[in-house]
Amino acid sequence: MTKRGWTAVVSTALFVMLIIAISLIPVPFVRWSSGPAIDLLGSNGDNSVLQISGANSYPATGELLLPTVSVTKADSEMTLPQAFLAYVMPDETVLPREKVYPAGLPADQQQGNENKLMTDSQRDAAVAALMAAGIPVQPLPQVTQVSSSGPSYGKVEVGDLISTVNGSVVERRSEVRAILNQEQPGSVIRLGLLRANQQLEVFVVAVASQDDPSVAQIGVELENSYQHSVDVQLNITPGVVGSSGGLPFALAIYDDLTSGALIDGRVVAATGTITATGDVGSIGALRQKLRGAEHAGAQIMLVPEGNCVDIEGVDTSVTVVKVTKLTDAITSLELLKNPSTADQVPRC
Repeated sequence: MTKRGWTAVVSTALFVMLIIAISLIPVPFVRWSSGPAIDLLGSNGDNSVLQISGANSYPATGELLLPTVSVTKADSEMTLPQAFLAYVMPDETVLPREKVYPAGLPADQQQGNENKLMTDSQRDAAVAALMAAGIPVQPLPQVTQVSSSGPSYGKVEVGDLISTVNGSVVERRSEVRAILNQEQPGSVIRLGLLRANQQLEVFVVAVASQDDPSVAQIGVELENSYQHSVDVQLNITPGVVGSSGGLPFALAIYDDLTSGALIDGRVVAATGTITATGDVGSIGALRQKLRGAEHAGAQIMLVPEGNCVDIEGVDTSVTVVKVTKLTDAITSLELLKNPSTADQVPRC
């Protein structure tokens, strides 16, 4: 082989090696693609996905789907070819990594945050559904953290609900703070607690805040929560995280607790965050969730009104209904049962 020939062979080999090396370099992107749709009215193994005790339960017919999204894991990386392939696929989305996983946040902490969003969404969905079903719910501040060096340590526990402060009934954490603002460091604070359905009373000596010595504090962190007599368990496949299941969770619980046939034999999908008061919020990856619902046979999909712009121009056989509240979703599902009222339902 001539010198020129050898040069061409070596150059080609080096070029190929360079391409291979570049293709293996991780890029700062993540991919969204359609995941499985979970039937909240069905079973997960030997157990029902939804299990309720402490209230009358009614049989439901049909399927209520929770569409999921497959996302590049926090501890995984994409290569350039993978990112390009996902970019050109019509039902996949490529996003800058920091939009999904904040920079500097360890993968295990990110996973913990996503798990908490799931737990909180189930709790708020249960409260919203109970209120929509007319079942009594009592708002109460809940203890989320107790300082080991604070005056409440050994007296107050994480999970305790505070019903009274110095004899005054409280329903929100801001009300607890307002009462403490009227006290001085060194004052004895009388707390009425609800722990494991038992009423307790404890006395705590307030200490001065490190930020402002004139402000009394008792060394606990609180969040707004609720107390009710119904136990709701959702047996969701591990790995399904985040808050976008709030709306379908609430609909499943409501359908179980009410005698009417809300789903009524249909295949219905839903997505959206939810607050304890029933407000529905926007979510991500709606295109992927819509495709997943469509592949699972959904006839109707309930989505947050704020997400309608995300599916403009998308061709689908699914009737996509926009909602802002849980009550909107319930009303729309009732109206869609009858062809004569179906036109009254707001759609994307």
